[in-house]
Amino acid sequence: MRVPVVCRPPALEPPAVSLVRPPTVQVRATVPPELPFAIDRPPERPPEVSFGPQATPRHALPDPAAHARALVLALLEVLSGRRPERQLRAHLTEEAYERLSGRLHRARARAAAGTATIPGPAARTRIHIGRTLVCEPADGVAEVTVLAKVGTRTRAIAVRLEGLDGRWRCPVLTIL
Repeated sequence: MRVPVVCRPPALEPPAVSLVRPPTVQVRATVPPELPFAIDRPPERPPEVSFGPQATPRHALPDPAAHARALVLALLEVLSGRRPERQLRAHLTEEAYERLSGRLHRARARAAAGTATIPGPAARTRIHIGRTLVCEPADGVAEVTVLAKVGTRTRAIAVRLEGLDGRWRCPVLTIL
């Protein structure tokens, strides 16, 4: 229980100005001791926000073997002329797509000059995806080797997959 406190009512008039000289106060300036941390340090900036591709951890990505098999099948269909090359753009990084596109254009130019042949859509050689080997050297990175039989020829395709923005993207693709 609180005890009531009795207070004087405030004066309705302002206090009178005293003609008596106020006492002088002496202020001594003291230098503060050195602080243990640097004061002249610039303020820390917040971490920079990146709007580019963001790495994705492995647990948030689908099976790399299935993705690599589908990518290799699509690649071999592009090389045989059954599928347009632009369908691979979503699965490859920009650099890998430019390299592949340049390789296809050079092959078409050689075929037009008569120094090489490119099988067209009419050449329906059977493509069979065989054994797939997966190695994951780091989180969100998979290196996959896929054996594929095209007609009577067996090829090995090495694919590096990196988890970017929640899906696998291929920066390096090598047909052996």
